[in-house]
Amino acid sequence: MIDGKIPILVIGFDVDTDPGAKDALRAFATPNPGDLTPKLRFTQEYPTTDWLPREPMLGGILVDGDRVNPQGTLTALREEFPQTPIVVVSAKADLQPTMMMAGADDCVDRQHFSPEGLAMMWRVLFRGYRRGDRSSRSSGSPFVSQGEEHDISHPGGDCQELEARISEQSRLIAAQHQELKRQREQILRQHLAILEASRMKSAFLSTISHELRTPLNVIIGFSQLLLRKKNSTLTPVQTQTLQCIFDNGKQLLSVINDIIERSKLEAGASELRPKGFNLVQLVTSIAGNARWLCEQKGLELKIEAQVENPRVIQDHQGVRRVVSNLLANALKFTEEGRISVRIWEVTPERLAIAISDTGIGMAPEHLKRIFAAFEQLDNSLARNYSGVGLGLAIVDSLVKMMKGSISVESSQGDGSTFRVELPRSVVDTYPNEPREPYHFLKKQAS
Repeated sequence: MIDGKIPILVIGFDVDTDPGAKDALRAFATPNPGDLTPKLRFTQEYPTTDWLPREPMLGGILVDGDRVNPQGTLTALREEFPQTPIVVVSAKADLQPTMMMAGADDCVDRQHFSPEGLAMMWRVLFRGYRRGDRSSRSSGSPFVSQGEEHDISHPGGDCQELEARISEQSRLIAAQHQELKRQREQILRQHLAILEASRMKSAFLSTISHELRTPLNVIIGFSQLLLRKKNSTLTPVQTQTLQCIFDNGKQLLSVINDIIERSKLEAGASELRPKGFNLVQLVTSIAGNARWLCEQKGLELKIEAQVENPRVIQDHQGVRRVVSNLLANALKFTEEGRISVRIWEVTPERLAIAISDTGIGMAPEHLKRIFAAFEQLDNSLARNYSGVGLGLAIVDSLVKMMKGSISVESSQGDGSTFRVELPRSVVDTYPNEPREPYHFLKKQAS
């Protein structure tokens, strides 16, 4: 010991990038009056030639187990300093038994302590080593003379003072526990506030959309009435203008309906309405309605079903909306090739619907956010495809509401495949309905 300070070798701590370690070491090196006063010697690794012992004794070794190879470092340290106390600091609790077997005297979990608490724990640990426990030697050469007592605690220290230090550490831990509890409660309050804000936003969108939809229906109705009049005196230009009003009104109404439905789903206002129906008949009917749109674009439509029992108890309108949205999405982004619809039984109690296309596809980085609301691959004002990005978000919400799952496989330029998997029954108990055989031949658009 020189100048009343205890030399402590510090290995692996990076005070430039780890502010927690920096604060802990600063607090450790500047203790309270009358406490253990260490003299820190730093090195980033061990063995090393950057540090050679120049002190008459080495009071202890601190090792950052998260920045060095703890097992190799401890083995080398124990060979060089067989009697010097070694304390390892690590956030990896599962490695602590290995470190103790490799030669560490104590392991401290850095995640459970503030920098001040960590410094306090180091002082408590090093004060606990006395002549009867460790007598510092290095390579067989004593750091302390044979007649010198190796007591690195403050002169006059006793068990009562050590107990006081441990009690203080326990108080610090309890205070940190209370702080964590307060932070958890604050996070919970903020979470509830965010949920309430989201609910109010959804309610506002639903209300304003209803207010927009009422006059819009009047505009659509009158324009449609004028277009249907047989003995109309409208000029061709006026007829074209009315048709434009009608078409754009219908498109705007579709957007408003999407906003209303999304708001209801987000606010939890939509409820399941399960009933028994033939899933294959429903899906093929929806696909059949889209056949003329495929023919207009020159696309081939394929429908295939491999289902032994097509009867399900599900939300009829929910399934209809999911299939319609996925087909509309495939039609929008496919200019040539084909669209395929496939239905099959994954298990006796689960059925799957897959809709594939040969459209533009998506890059892998876009797949993670494809089901987000108002999300589009091209958000520029000059984009080539219309829409507000709610179709797939509604599909995702409806599938989850029906206790199903949805996934997508796609590659840019090679098209996409959306797969929806639904339970045969959305209710807890499934009635014993007769299994009706169903044979569906593969259909192909001519």
